[in-house]
Order: sequence, then structure tokens, then C-alpha cells
Amino acid sequence: MAEFICEFTTNHMGNLNVLLEMVRLASATGADYIKMQKKNIETFYSQSKLNSPYKSPYGKSYRDYRKIFEFGKRDFNLFNEECEKYDIKWFATAQDKSSLNFLLDYNLPMYKLASLNAKNIDILNYCKKEIPTDKTIVVSVAGLNLNEIEDLIKFFPKHKMIINHCVAEYPCKYKNLRLGNIKILKEKFGSDRISIGYSGHEEGIQPSLAAIKMGAEFVERHFCLSRHSFVHHIECSLDFSEFKEMVDLSKNDFGDEILDQFDGEVFKSSFGMSDMEKSFLVDLTYGKDYLNEESQIKDD
Repeated sequence: MAEFICEFTTNHMGNLNVLLEMVRLASATGADYIKMQKKNIETFYSQSKLNSPYKSPYGKSYRDYRKIFEFGKRDFNLFNEECEKYDIKWFATAQDKSSLNFLLDYNLPMYKLASLNAKNIDILNYCKKEIPTDKTIVVSVAGLNLNEIEDLIKFFPKHKMIINHCVAEYPCKYKNLRLGNIKILKEKFGSDRISIGYSGHEEGIQPSLAAIKMGAEFVERHFCLSRHSFVHHIECSLDFSEFKEMVDLSKNDFGDEILDQFDGEVFKSSFGMSDMEKSFLVDLTYGKDYLNEESQIKDD
């Protein structure tokens, strides 16, 4: 049976009360985990990106918009206590070294690397050194080819890993989901050490259920209180009723009829970076310090 991850992303809008309410509702969906994010925006994004105009309730620049979403120690402590209260586990994406150091203060079961850091040797080496080997490393592999995914798995020989099939398109059109990749990843890499998951950015729940039929052992979806929000990528988020329906349906003995709802294009397989993903992962979206296209993964 698949396990489910409520990805909170920025849907809490930087509001602690919203964050804590999301914890309560995430637990009530039957999800197994909550996933947070932590980043140093001054190094994660380029200065030109931070200074660029961006209209939001928080100001007129992208810096004004992004800095509000980063919670500090006191907020994370309250969040951690709320997760304990509602008996739901959590982990987080560490987007840089200082963020990983921050998160290592908590006894998390897993630590995640986003797709854009999956070839960043500096961060990979730091994670390999600092994350205890009894913890699981989760990596989304949007934009990577099979050889790069294999190199990534070899880079962490002592850790258990979850390799998430992912397409960096928000929201992702059904025809671009490439759910066939899940089956190939499972056949090629699946083992007691390596689990295969799915991080979905589509609208609706049916493709995520289809991903389970294709072999996904973990399903991560963006979670929100409501899609009536100004935050980015809200279109591919699920509200409480949708997420709960997805979890409940997964527990039923649903058959291959879930696959019959889609044409074959949904289940095609291809690895590597699409033009759409390149615009998000490479083309100056983030600071060059954290996306080195020339890096090659090598064991040290």
C-alpha cells in the first residue's frame, strides 16, 4: 500500500496559524507525512530574480514575496509540536547547506533534495556527509536521464532512498506526466534500499492513483486549505476533501480500470529534460551557485 505525503510548499502563505491548521487537516486526510521546505532566499535565488518586480500582498519585489514564506526556529518548534499532537510525521526539503543544518536539529525520518539540486555536487557531498545513514534521502528526479539517476543512487551507497518520478511543470498537463517512467525506475532500481515514488504536479487525483498502479510506493502532492490563494503553483494543489478522497480510494482494492481513464500518452516514458522543465530548472530561474550544469556526480 502506498504512503502519502502532504507537501505544504508555500501554501501556508507564511502564516503560522494557517500552517498549524494545515497540520490538523493533513493528519485527518490519513496522510503519512507532511513535507516542508527550507531555504536561504538570498543564496537560493539570483539577485536579479529577487530584485525583479513581483506584485503580492507583501510588497513589490520577488524578494518581498519570497522572504515571508520562510519560518524560523520558534515557528518550526511550534509546527513540530503540532505534528506530534496530531501524530503525523514530517520531513523537509533542504535547499542549501544552512537549511540542512537547521533541519538536522530535528529528529526527522527523511530529508529531501529537490530536482534542481540533484546534480549539485557541493550540496550532494554535504548531504552525504551530514545526513545520518539511518535516515532516508528523498530525491525528485525531474530533468534527469537514467544514467544520471543511476549515478545519483550510487552517490549515496549507505542511505536508503526514495526516488520520485517528477515532471517540473506546474500544473503538469496529463499528456506530459510520463507515468511510464515509474515502471522503468522500479524495474531498474527498486530494491530493499531504493523505493520509487511519485511527486505529482497535475490537477486532480486520478493520475496519482494511476501512479500507484504503475508501482509508486510513495505519492507526494501539494496540499492546501483552499485554492483561492495568490501563491504560485496553487493550481496543482489538493484541498482537504480531495486529498482525503485520494487516500481513501487508494485503500480500496481498485483495479486496472483506473488506467483505462487515460489515453496512452499519459503512460509514455522518456527521461531527461523537456523544454518546459528547462525553463524552470535551468534558465536563470535560480541562482547559479545552486545549479551547476557542468557538475558531474562522482564518488569520493
